[in-house]
Amino acid sequence: MGSAALAVPQRIISGIPSVTEMLFALDLGDRVVGVTTNCNYPPEALKKEKVGGFFLNLEKVVSLKPDLVVMLEDAQKKEIERFRNYGLPVFTINPRNIDEVMEGMLELGRKTGKEEKAKEIVEEMKKRLAGARPRFFGLELLLRKHPRALVIVGYEPLIVAGGGTFIDDVLKRAGVGNIAGREKVAYPQYSLEKIVQEDPPYIIIPKGLIDESKLRKDRRWRNIEAIRSGKILFIDPDVISRPGPRVVEAVEAIAAFVYH
Repeated sequence: MGSAALAVPQRIISGIPSVTEMLFALDLGDRVVGVTTNCNYPPEALKKEKVGGFFLNLEKVVSLKPDLVVMLEDAQKKEIERFRNYGLPVFTINPRNIDEVMEGMLELGRKTGKEEKAKEIVEEMKKRLAGARPRFFGLELLLRKHPRALVIVGYEPLIVAGGGTFIDDVLKRAGVGNIAGREKVAYPQYSLEKIVQEDPPYIIIPKGLIDESKLRKDRRWRNIEAIRSGKILFIDPDVISRPGPRVVEAVEAIAAFVYH
């Protein structure tokens, strides 16, 4: 086996669910030796050794003798520093929006010898993203009333996705304005009164956060346009919040919800 072949990682640990999804999409499942307890997709990931949950177990990671540990830079700063200080082969990506998800996929492909596969995935993502947009996306869209939605990510207290967040970028890709996009805080807390005042025509909620019947039974919610007209999208929380290849599903779902 040549030195180039030896340089390709054979024992990979994923430190976060979005990375796990990327690795499996790159057909690297057979080389993944460890994932977190939160790594629930694809189903094959559930069978892998667990190296911790939100916080990783250094001893467990070391015991698996990885030649590559992939982590998210912003989300795991302290752990990255700890692992590097220990001498572990840490590789980081840092996608904050969909373009950076695709760039991260390409970076990971180059690092693992799956560059061509990564290019295929990115091209398919671009194709699906373009197809998800409304047919009048662009200049013509600007001439119409831009549809706006509110994404609720916490219920008690009420937390929404603000501007500059990953979810904000998902909305933009779907041709939808973010009602909380002007907020300076990434995930601001809203009062119910503020939501009633904003009167969103569309509301998007991660599945499992709150039952729709509960909203409809609460008279305080009844005057909101989205509730009155049934324009509530309950979406898989993983696809809308994880910076991984399945994010295109979130864009497609939101575009279809608003425009069809």
